[in-house]
Amino acid sequence: MHYRPHRYLTQFPVDMRTPAGLQRGKVLDVNNGGARVSGLRNLRQGDKIELELLSHRLTAVIRWTRGESTGITFLPRITDHQVDTLRYRPDGRKNGGRGSVGFGFAQL
Repeated sequence: MHYRPHRYLTQFPVDMRTPAGLQRGKVLDVNNGGARVSGLRNLRQGDKIELELLSHRLTAVIRWTRGESTGITFLPRITDHQVDTLRYRPDGRKNGGRGSVGFGFAQL
């Protein structure tokens, strides 16, 4: 049985440099080792890509493609901070992090 660590669901827009040129897509789920993205076209398993994340470039390799979804593996694995950044939209809540419920104490 193959175990894959939990992936966090998200809808994070990202620019990606690919062998087919610059493409705009979304990260759909993510963990330190990889992600599922949408919006990539004309790529194959083994192609290397770079994701732009808040002025940082993350390198990844295409592992699979199925319809509108593409699985990638980060090389090297990304940090917890980078995972947390990808879990939230850039225009979303600035506070909050892992374990955050999404409402303040005053709302209880």
